Amino acid sequence: MRAHLVCLAASLFLLGFPACRQKQASRQSSIRFETRRFEKSLPGCGDQTRRSEPCVSFHVAWPEAIGGAPAEMLARINAAILAALQPLEAPRGFEAEADEWIRDYQRFHAEFPDSGVTYFARRVAEVVFSSAAVITIEIRTDEFHGGAEPESRRAFLNLSPSTGKPVELDQLLEPGARNDLLRLAEWRFRAERHIPQDSTLADAGYTFDQNVFALPRHWGFTSRGLLLHYNAGEVAPAPLGPTTLLAPWNELRGIVSAKAGILPR
Repeated sequence: MRAHLVCLAASLFLLGFPACRQKQASRQSSIRFETRRFEKSLPGCGDQTRRSEPCVSFHVAWPEAIGGAPAEMLARINAAILAALQPLEAPRGFEAEADEWIRDYQRFHAEFPDSGVTYFARRVAEVVFSSAAVITIEIRTDEFHGGAEPESRRAFLNLSPSTGKPVELDQLLEPGARNDLLRLAEWRFRAERHIPQDSTLADAGYTFDQNVFALPRHWGFTSRGLLLHYNAGEVAPAPLGPTTLLAPWNELRGIVSAKAGILPR
């Protein structure tokens, strides 16, 4: 069993993708990040003579705020990121959670010694957008901890660079523009899922409350616009998979607040 914490010293100044800089907001956050990693594994599975593999692999990578703001604010941002990377029911800290995964695997293997099943967790958080109003951190999770098949999830953490606290989507919209965003998102949802405008969402197999389209819990800004994401199983049976919608910047004018400093020049 081995564990190590790796610090990557390359600072990220939140400049986004170079080819898309012209689409960035006019003023960006001054907060600087470094990438941190935690890894722990339990070796001993696979073909030991040909290709061994870990029985348990637990990997987390995340951005840590290191400068550009008061220490209290940096601490608040870092606490929010770390909290978003662990389930509420998990023991606090990656070391403790990884140890619990290993114990769970060992109990499973003791009951089913001939099983070739291995456990893995990969959680990667990355800053994908920075402006004076919001920093968006995307979190991708791929895990298998027993069950029928691995689980993949995508989420976004949206934080205020001036307070370090979470930002709600409505705070970034023009007054009364939520309905406009709803109409835009439903149009894009139907186009993405090939649902005719004269068909109900329920007829297509979707399970929105009272058959009324709703924005997802998972949203975030990128260099291309606003991403809206529904994970598998959230608004439809899991076999239908996830749905990701992109509302490009040109469609967000009049919806996203011009005063927020998010819209590109």
